[in-house]
Amino acid sequence: MDVDLHPPDDYSHRFFIWHEWIQAHGPLTAENAFEYFTTSMFYDKQSNNQVLRMQTMHTGLPPANEAEELKRFTGIEFALVHAEPPSLFIIHKRERLSPDEVRPLAVYFILNNRIYQSPDVYTLISNRLLTSLHSLQKSLDTLRTHRPAYTPRTGFVWPIAEPPATDAAASKKRAAAEDEPAPAAEVPRDLPSERSLAASATDSKRQQNTMLLFNAMRTTAVHAHESFQLPAAPSEEAVPETPATGTAGRSSVTPAPVPRGATPKGPSNAPTPQEPPAKGPPGGGKKKKKRTATLPPPAT
Repeated sequence: MDVDLHPPDDYSHRFFIWHEWIQAHGPLTAENAFEYFTTSMFYDKQSNNQVLRMQTMHTGLPPANEAEELKRFTGIEFALVHAEPPSLFIIHKRERLSPDEVRPLAVYFILNNRIYQSPDVYTLISNRLLTSLHSLQKSLDTLRTHRPAYTPRTGFVWPIAEPPATDAAASKKRAAAEDEPAPAAEVPRDLPSERSLAASATDSKRQQNTMLLFNAMRTTAVHAHESFQLPAAPSEEAVPETPATGTAGRSSVTPAPVPRGATPKGPSNAPTPQEPPAKGPPGGGKKKKKRTATLPPPAT
């Protein structure tokens, strides 16, 4: 069910034409154009023009100068302000405030025997805005349906490429076929060339997509390597030595005295393991061993 959103007194979406009146009275002129307008639904039966006509209808003669007679009234009136017979006439609906002051309310025009109501500025601008928004919305919907696929490297990129050579070759062959028909034996010769051109175009597009995917994977791998790389462990050479604080036994290079009657052992040829000298407590130096002289036994 269609719902009409126009007010009851708004006829901007309608027009009026009466073919029988035109055939009876002839083409429109500046004298009978207003009479033709009074038969339409745009004319107000409560206007000053109708009141003046009611006052002179019994005399049988129209007023000699209707514009001058209307100055004696105040209220709604109609006036023919422009005439280009037989195609264009402009009529104003206005409110008369005084004999010299009027305020326009609406404009009507007769174009090729059809009467229209001229839209106001608000209606004109709103209609233009709605039309532009509708066209913009349709364009965005079309772009949304043909949006390219997303790639991690380039995002949404519209491929701008020249039309393939197959279309140009097909159009040329079609034009040549229309001008001069080719023999049937030559048709199979052109099919492999068209297939090869189509295959080459498909392979180039596939190669381009493969390169984009490869670059995206390589970039992702580099970022992942830099993000998850662990710090290097410190080497053994960089670890400082900790001084030992243990109390080791005193060692001296001086051999201990050999007791009497004991046979001194000679030096052994077997290699002895050398141990690193243990460090003593801090501040402790080497102590010299006291030597005691042994007296010979008395002679008997």
